Amino acid sequence: MTDMVYPLPAEPKVSFFQTLRFRLIVSVALVHAILMGAFVWLAVTKQSENIRTDLINRAHALTSLMAVASTNALLSENLGSLAEITGRVKRQPDVVYGAIVDIRGDVLASTDPAQVGHHIDLARRSRRSHVLDLRDTVRAAGQPVGTVLLGMSTRALDAHIAETRDQGVAFILLAIVAGSLVAGALSYVITRNLHTLMGAARDIGGGHLAARVNIRARDEVGLLGGAFNAMAESLEATSDQARREHEKRTDAERLACVGELSASIAHEIRNPLSAVINSVKLLGHPSLTAADRTQAIGILNTETQRLQRILNDFLDFSRIRETRPVADDICALIDEVAHLIGEDTQARAVRVHVQSADRPCRTLHDPDQMRQVIWNLILNSVQAMPDGGDVYCRLVREGALVRVSIADTGCGIPDHLLERIVRPFVTGRKQGTGLGLSIVQRILMQHGTRLEVMSHVGAGTEVSFTLEAA
Repeated sequence: MTDMVYPLPAEPKVSFFQTLRFRLIVSVALVHAILMGAFVWLAVTKQSENIRTDLINRAHALTSLMAVASTNALLSENLGSLAEITGRVKRQPDVVYGAIVDIRGDVLASTDPAQVGHHIDLARRSRRSHVLDLRDTVRAAGQPVGTVLLGMSTRALDAHIAETRDQGVAFILLAIVAGSLVAGALSYVITRNLHTLMGAARDIGGGHLAARVNIRARDEVGLLGGAFNAMAESLEATSDQARREHEKRTDAERLACVGELSASIAHEIRNPLSAVINSVKLLGHPSLTAADRTQAIGILNTETQRLQRILNDFLDFSRIRETRPVADDICALIDEVAHLIGEDTQARAVRVHVQSADRPCRTLHDPDQMRQVIWNLILNSVQAMPDGGDVYCRLVREGALVRVSIADTGCGIPDHLLERIVRPFVTGRKQGTGLGLSIVQRILMQHGTRLEVMSHVGAGTEVSFTLEAA
């Protein structure tokens, strides 16, 4: 018995970006990025608001202090006191400018001496970038007597916020990297076991049923590994049982085939052997006439030739050698066989036609074995037309295959024989051994194809098979 080995499909090449490991890494990194981003955004926003609020409160407090300190000096127009106030303000951190303006809009004191004496249009003052502009009205007895102007720099605030933001981004990137490393390690642990399972599954698919996995994890993958081992053991036991049953069935079929062949051979040689025995007995009779002797000798020659033909066909059936396919012109081979059969004196009333759209028509076949196939098939068609007729040998390309068909206009095959016609010793002719089509079928099966038979009684028969185009 020969074990059939079915080739496994090639392992698909999977890009790293399509793997489970990549998806786990991206998922964990994305979760880290979202959570850390939200946390950092909230932290930066909260800290920025606190710093800005602190700066604004400090600026308002300084403005109010200037307003209170400059009230009396404004009423008495004491420029020295006002200059002292602005001088003290100038020494405060983050102060860009400070000025005290009277009710008319004239600058009485300023951190910038060049501004003193100039008029300021308070309604049209332009704001500066990175400067927090504040003003406060100086009142005496409920009446406005002047205005205090103060500008606080926000550059330190903006720099601190930018630094906090950069630190947050760096923290997010660090969290992504750390999360990716953790996800990579986790995915490696998971996918390592999955790759082990996949390799074992491919081994079992290739026929190595003893393959097992050694996964000691106590998670779902470990349970899957245990279930896989149980499945493999069950499959191996089932395979062993099926193999034993197949061997038993094969032995039984072999014995049945031997019995059938023995019975068929005995049946085929019984009649000619009986004729030979009777003729030999007749030749030993002392009163045998010359005419009877001649007739007995003719019977002996005919029946012994028939016995020899039966044995030769049986030997051909049992000794079909291994096929050696080569690229060869099947059309030229059919032309050769058709010409030889056409030269046969018994086939002169039969016309053999070879039809092919492609010449040469090259296929992969064993030339000697294929010559025997074509010879048997055309000869069967000739023998099915004792009164003459036509045999059509057609070659048609069907994609990567070439279909060879041989059709005749003979008597056809009875329906009860049609399904069994390729079995050994099954024939519809009295002089046939029933091994010709069996030999043809065995040769074609070695070529990876088989004989297809279509027939109608009185309308003829068509047999066909396919060969791989070269």
